[in-house]
Amino acid sequence: MKSIITILVLFFSYFQLHAQPVKLVVAQDGSGDYTSVQAAVDAVPAFPVNGVEIFVKNGTYREKLIIPSWKTNINLIGESKENTIISWDDHSGKGDINTFTSYTVLVQGNNFRAENITFENTAGPGVGQAVALHVEADRCVFKNCRIIGDQDTLYAGVANSRQYYINCYIEGTTDFIFGPATAVFDNCTIHCKKTLTLQPPPRHRIKITVLCSSTAM
Repeated sequence: MKSIITILVLFFSYFQLHAQPVKLVVAQDGSGDYTSVQAAVDAVPAFPVNGVEIFVKNGTYREKLIIPSWKTNINLIGESKENTIISWDDHSGKGDINTFTSYTVLVQGNNFRAENITFENTAGPGVGQAVALHVEADRCVFKNCRIIGDQDTLYAGVANSRQYYINCYIEGTTDFIFGPATAVFDNCTIHCKKTLTLQPPPRHRIKITVLCSSTAM
């Protein structure tokens, strides 16, 4: 009888332990579980039922980050949007890089949420397409984030993707929000860093609802 009770206790303890959402911490100084965001994402199990929170401490993380399709239900939370920065500098024409591989961050895992983070591409003006954030996943939320670049800053990719941006700041120069996804920009600031000029009709039109302000130089 005692052995049966012991087995049941161990079973339910195991179940409760694994039912709790997992929290991972990223810190460049080694005070967390990982020193890079990609290492934390790689540690997330495939299709986690209860989701995973990755808390990223302040710092500039120089990495090209990929959230693959089997890494779903991830909450990526920064310590502060101004000082928690994921940054890279790829651009079209750099080696074999093209528009769709120039991203700093690629999100393919559904039910992704990011908060208090800066996503930036630092390739600079005049080098062509240089995506900071490339989102293909469905049901994605970006809250209080900064998305920084020049040409093609934000790519809202694939037609069946639904994306919600709230209290975000997005800046760029040419075609800096593009793609075939359905996206809502709620209380965001969209800033054009150069004088607006007419562009040819895009091949893929993004379906957007804009509930925010826009600014230009």
